Amino acid sequence: MRASSFDFMGNLDTLLAVILGAVLATGGALLAEIIQERLWRKRKERDAARFFGEVLTSIDALVDLALSSQKIGKPWGRVTQRFFQTALREAAIYERNRERLFEIRDMQLRFDVHAHFLRETVPITAVLEQTDAIEAAERQLADETLTGAARAALEADLAQEIRDRDLSLEAVIYRRERSSELITRLQKLAQVTFDQGFGEREDAEDKTEASATSREQA
Repeated sequence: MRASSFDFMGNLDTLLAVILGAVLATGGALLAEIIQERLWRKRKERDAARFFGEVLTSIDALVDLALSSQKIGKPWGRVTQRFFQTALREAAIYERNRERLFEIRDMQLRFDVHAHFLRETVPITAVLEQTDAIEAAERQLADETLTGAARAALEADLAQEIRDRDLSLEAVIYRRERSSELITRLQKLAQVTFDQGFGEREDAEDKTEASATSREQA
């Protein structure tokens, strides 16, 4: 075999080595990019789950505060209403960032989160609107010049608004009591723990205070 043939084979080996190196480098870069993108998506998913979990926990805490405040003074006083209004402002944060739900890949979880926010915030809105209607009706009934059929009709409307508000409040409580399972699912995805124990702490504090008062009276 001539020397030129050996030179050709040597050059071919070199060329193949260069091609193989290029293929491996390209494949390695592509694999690294795929891994990096997956990590980035998982990080965004965790951040989204943490965001929605914190908003949901905050709304639940405010609902707990509103319900606890009903035990002190007027059940539907300004403090109670303020807590419900603040809960709606927290829900507005969710509305402004709702597109982040698509960062959660679990379609069922996305649906459950959105449905929960609607089912909890809509009756809160109803509670506040009905409270305004009740207060307006009570102011009208305070007018001593209102008599006869007009007063009877207004009293009937007032009674209906009170019943409707009670039903709306029951819906809020019902949804609040069922948020723990959803928060647990978000915790698992976010890899953090959200503080859900506000209501339990309030009850414990109330029991402790009541016990202390009983001992003092004894």
